[in-house]
Amino acid sequence: AKLTYKQQAVWFLNAFWETVEADAEKLWKYVHTCSDLDLQDHEEGCGLDEVNAHRFLEVYGETLTVRELRSKLRSTGALEESERPKVVPLTHYLLFRYNVDWHTLVNASQGDNSKEIAKAQEMLNEVQAAFRESDAKHQQAAASFRAAEKSAAEAAAREADAKSTEADAKAKEDEAVKQEAPFKA
Repeated sequence: AKLTYKQQAVWFLNAFWETVEADAEKLWKYVHTCSDLDLQDHEEGCGLDEVNAHRFLEVYGETLTVRELRSKLRSTGALEESERPKVVPLTHYLLFRYNVDWHTLVNASQGDNSKEIAKAQEMLNEVQAAFRESDAKHQQAAASFRAAEKSAAEAAAREADAKSTEADAKAKEDEAVKQEAPFKA
């Protein structure tokens, strides 16, 4: 799933359009140069071997020694300290040419959709606020429901207690009536 030279240039342009817009034509020249130098895959290629990477740099007057090129590639995070490049993708060159961070490249949204992103963020904030408000109302309703259940339970307990007291009083009254009956006759 490696990107062709053209796809790499599009990816890079989309990620850094605001800063590299003026060099868009130059990036297309880079794509064509890479395609011409890639004798095996041409425009379907995704990276130049180290020799052709040096030839690419020579075409644009940016000749570097082997060590200098490797150092530049390491500075972008494209290579580990002891690693030698097998192929040099166009994006690795663009990272050191424009001195940009590869993390920004891989995480950048493609194209200038900052207005859409801002609108989506605003909508997300509104939805989150609505959820917070709804949750607060739910918590309040749940607390009110628990208080109502507690009051109902207390009322039921008082009613049961009152019925028990009434039953005790009725039983005592009945007992008193029984005890009084012989004296009334």
